[in-house]
Amino acid sequence: MPRKSTVRRLPPELREQIGALLDEGRTLDEITAHLNQLGAAVSRSAIGRYKQHLDKVGEKIRRSREVADALIAKLGAAPESKSTRLNVELMHGALLDLLLKVNEDGETGEGGEGKGVTLEPMGAMLLSKALDHLSRASKADADLVGKIREQAEAAARKAAAETAVTAARKGGLSAESADAIRREILGIK
Repeated sequence: MPRKSTVRRLPPELREQIGALLDEGRTLDEITAHLNQLGAAVSRSAIGRYKQHLDKVGEKIRRSREVADALIAKLGAAPESKSTRLNVELMHGALLDLLLKVNEDGETGEGGEGKGVTLEPMGAMLLSKALDHLSRASKADADLVGKIREQAEAAARKAAAETAVTAARKGGLSAESADAIRREILGIK
C-alpha cells in the first residue's frame, strides 16, 4: 500500500489553506513557499499531485451535478415517488461502482470484472448503513405511494357516491334509497 502523500499528512487547516490558495489562482511555487514559511516541508510536485487530485474530484462532482440536473429537467414536475426511486437507483449504481471499481490504469480482475475495493471495518459498516438507508427510503416511498392511492380511491368513491345519489334523486328514488346507495358505494354500514 502506498504511503500517504505529504499533503494529505498535513493538518486539515493547512489543506484548507492549500485549497483556498488554489481557488485564488495562486501558483504552485507560491503555495509551496507559503507552506514552507509555516514550517510544512512540502515539495512543489506534491502540491501539483494534490491539485491534480482535487481537479479530478472536482470534475467528477461537476459531471454528477450535470447528470442530476439533466435527470431533474427530464423528470420535470414528476411525482415525488419517481424522484425518490431515481435517487435510490443512482445510489445503488454508485455503490455497485464502488464495489466493482476498476483501477485507474484499467486493470481488471479475473474474468474481466473489476477488482473489488477492499473495505476496512468502518467502511463496511458505512456501506451497510447506506444500504439500510436505501432500503428504508424504498419502503418509505412504497408507503407514500400506497397512502396516495388510498386517498385517491377514497376521493373517487366519494365522487361516485355523490354522482349516484344525484342521479337516483333525479330518477325519482326516495331520499332513503339514495342514501342507502351512497352508503353502499362508500362502504358505510
